[in-house]
Amino acid sequence: MIDYDARTLRIMFGKPIRPTIPISLDEISIEARKLAGQLSISGVQPKLSVRLEGKKLLPVARDGQFILKPQTQDFPELPQNEYLCMQMGRRFGLNTAPCLLLELADGSPAYLVKRFDRFKKGRRIGKLACEDIHQILGGPDKYAGSHEQIAKVIKEHCRFAPLELQRLFEMTIFNFAIGNGDAHRKNFSLLTSEEGTVAISPAYDLVSSRLVIHEEDGELALTVNGRQNRLERTDFLAFADHVGIAAAYAEGKLADLLGLRNEFTKMIGDSTLTTKLRDNLANIVTDRLARLQ
Repeated sequence: MIDYDARTLRIMFGKPIRPTIPISLDEISIEARKLAGQLSISGVQPKLSVRLEGKKLLPVARDGQFILKPQTQDFPELPQNEYLCMQMGRRFGLNTAPCLLLELADGSPAYLVKRFDRFKKGRRIGKLACEDIHQILGGPDKYAGSHEQIAKVIKEHCRFAPLELQRLFEMTIFNFAIGNGDAHRKNFSLLTSEEGTVAISPAYDLVSSRLVIHEEDGELALTVNGRQNRLERTDFLAFADHVGIAAAYAEGKLADLLGLRNEFTKMIGDSTLTTKLRDNLANIVTDRLARLQ
C-alpha cells in the first residue's frame, strides 16, 4: 500500500482522506454491465466511473468524478504499470491527470484517475467540453494517422498553438521512451476551459504497452516523420521542425528526458511492479533513451 501525503490526497479528493472502494475485482465486471450503455468511457479495459460519497468511492452512471481501472487477466499489473508511467511523465514535466494506486475490497490493486473534464460548484458537478482527436478527425480507425495530423488539429483549434505543440512533442518523445505503442488518436484530447480557452488536455493513459505486449505492430501507434518503427532521434527532430517547434527547444527537451535516465531507473526499481516487470521496463526505457541519444 502506497502511503500518500496530505497534499496528494487533497489534489485528488479535496481533503486529506484515503477513501475505500467497497467493490472486489470479481464485482467490477458486474458493476460495469449494470451501467453498460450509460457510460462514455472508451477502451477495452474494464473500468468504472466512480464518485466520492463520504469516505467511499462508489460506481455511478452520471456525474462521475474519477475513472477506476482494475487488474485485468489479459495484461498483468496494468494498474501498477499505468500509475508508474504517469508518475514518470509528471517527473519529466508533463501536465498529467491526478492519479493514485489504491486497493479494491479484496486487496487487489486498482488505478484511479481524476477526471479533468469535471468541475464542482457547490454540490453540482459540471462538465467541460472535451473532444479527443479521433472524434475531431473522424473515421473508423483510431490507430490511423500521424502525430503531424494531431499538430494540424492543434494549430486549427488551440488559442496558444505554439505552446500546445511543444506539449505534444514532449508527450510524443515520452511515449516512445516508456514503450507506449498504444497512444492512439483517442489518447490525445482538446479541453475547453471554463473561460473558453482550448488546449491539450492533461496527459492520460500513459502506459508501457511494450511491457505487456511483446509483439506490437509499431513502436508508436501513430507515425512520426512517416515512421512507426525503428524510430531514432532524427525522426523526432524532423517532426519538431515540420510542426514549427524551434530546434533548440526540441534538443533541450530531449536532453531533459535523457537526463532522467538514472532517476527513471530508480523510480522503476522502487515501484510496486514485480521484479520481472521492473527489470523488463528498465531495459525498455534504457534502450529507448539510448536511441534518443
